Amino acid sequence: MAGPPPRMIIDEEETKRKIPDRVLFARLLRYLAPHKLKTALLLAVMVAGIGTSLATPYISQVAIDMYLLNTSLPLNERLEGLTFIVFLFLLVYLANFPISYGRTYLTTLIGRKVEYDLRMELFSHLQDLSLSYYDKREVGRIMSRVTNDVDNLTELITAGVVSAFTDILTLVGIIAFMLYLNLYLSLIAFTILPFMVLFVWAFGKRAREAYRRTRKTISGVTSQIEESISGMKEVQAYSRERASMRAFDRANVMDLEANVSAARLQSLFFPAVGIFGAAGLAIVLWFGGSTYMANPLAMPWGVLYAFMQYLNRFFFPIQDLGMFYNNIQSAMAGAERIVDLLDTEVEVKEAEGTVDLPPIEGGVKFEDFTFGYSPEIPVLQNVNLEVKPRENIALVGPTGAGKTTLVNLIYRFYDPQKGRVTVDGYDLRNVKLKSLRSQMAIVLQDPFLFSGTIRENIRYGRPDASDEEVVEAAKAVGAHDFIMALPEGYDTDVRERGGRLSMGQRQLVSFARALLANPRILILDEATSSVDAYTELLIQRALKKILKGRTSFVIAHRLSTVRNADRILVLDQGRTVEEGNHRQLMKKGGLYRHLYEMQFRYTEAEMETVAPTIPTGRS
Repeated sequence: MAGPPPRMIIDEEETKRKIPDRVLFARLLRYLAPHKLKTALLLAVMVAGIGTSLATPYISQVAIDMYLLNTSLPLNERLEGLTFIVFLFLLVYLANFPISYGRTYLTTLIGRKVEYDLRMELFSHLQDLSLSYYDKREVGRIMSRVTNDVDNLTELITAGVVSAFTDILTLVGIIAFMLYLNLYLSLIAFTILPFMVLFVWAFGKRAREAYRRTRKTISGVTSQIEESISGMKEVQAYSRERASMRAFDRANVMDLEANVSAARLQSLFFPAVGIFGAAGLAIVLWFGGSTYMANPLAMPWGVLYAFMQYLNRFFFPIQDLGMFYNNIQSAMAGAERIVDLLDTEVEVKEAEGTVDLPPIEGGVKFEDFTFGYSPEIPVLQNVNLEVKPRENIALVGPTGAGKTTLVNLIYRFYDPQKGRVTVDGYDLRNVKLKSLRSQMAIVLQDPFLFSGTIRENIRYGRPDASDEEVVEAAKAVGAHDFIMALPEGYDTDVRERGGRLSMGQRQLVSFARALLANPRILILDEATSSVDAYTELLIQRALKKILKGRTSFVIAHRLSTVRNADRILVLDQGRTVEEGNHRQLMKKGGLYRHLYEMQFRYTEAEMETVAPTIPTGRS
């Protein structure tokens, strides 16, 4: 059985970014377009919040200079003015409550909607992507893009961008108030800025490296956990628990050290910014205080107090913007991976002008067909094959001969590099995929059952089937008895991947699913190789009914499935080397006979041992 080439796993944390931040931002902000009214309302709320927040120092300045220290006014006017200022303070703080609530609610609402839209688009695209995409990538990495990367990205688009926008507006507002209050003090305060910006830039460079290491080490921890859990049977069977623990301990220690290093660096950031802030306040206090003591009219106390308040707030937006810049590097790496997934072209897609395939008879034809998972390494070469409607074809050959690849191409999971495949004369590239695949069914060696009940799994290929038809299909393949023996019968939850059922039981359910779909073309890909002899005999008795009246392709390594086929095709290295029925091929004494003698033979004793255990009254 030929398959795709081995995956080349790319360490995404080590891959350098290729798309500039501005391009990614422009691409991602489009997800806010459907929510532009809510976004506009959020911006309005943010501006209102910034206004109320920045108004309080100025109100304090007015209270101090006009009423508290202004002895030129009568006492009653000063008390009236002070009373007005107090009510104004209360009004500002009361207004902050709905503003803060609205900002938090709208930010969360927009974020969740963007997350929903993005996840739906990603999942829809994943449904359309060809199997070749999944052949080259690990499931865990794909899942990480749809979960972790989307979480980080929506957090960036909403909370991160909102915070950055708020910080920028706040910074502009603070600078405007500072310049309005006193140009001299503003110029003195701004002398500290170049040193602070230089520090934030240098810190950001080191922080990016530190956080990149943490992402890499946590990937190692996750990989160790996933590998150990998936291979737990092998770990315990070979008594490798301690070795597994040592490997996990190494990965865990590396993650611990990386996170401690990042935390050590992070812990320096806020105190350092605090030092810059304290230095700025000290300089302003000294110059402003000196001016006030020399001439109170040149530097009113209320102005100095309000200016100190604004300066104290001045460094917080810069601090937040510095952290936002660091965080954005991690989020942009995830954004690039998401954009890369969304931009991945669907290799097997419907061209313009495709038509619905009408109800088919099941004639399949390969015409001068060549295909390889990598174009330079063909798996099937110059295949010419014609299968008549309702013909039962068996495919045999050594591992890697191209058997599974051949049936995958009938489903049009892949497209050929050369030649074409037709069904009833229709080129598969000219028909709609749903109209083709809805008339086919496949049963694999390792059947996949979805979480849910047995009834839902059997009905998967034909959702409108009645309960009676589900039971009839199960009886036809010999699954009804074991289903009824389960606690809840057909309503038994099979759990993830059908883990509640044995391999043979899962296989019988998959046969019932295929039979209920009533396909015109049926594919069995080593569907009986993983079941015991008893279950296989149940299936063999059911196959006569399942295969009757439909075209079928059977890949099997067991004589009982192969020998009764209308025609047997022997594949080797991507080519058909022998063709005929069982008797004809045995007489030739070629590859088929060799494979038969090595792999397919059942002794009469084995058959006689198993057959009597099947009650004659069963299907």
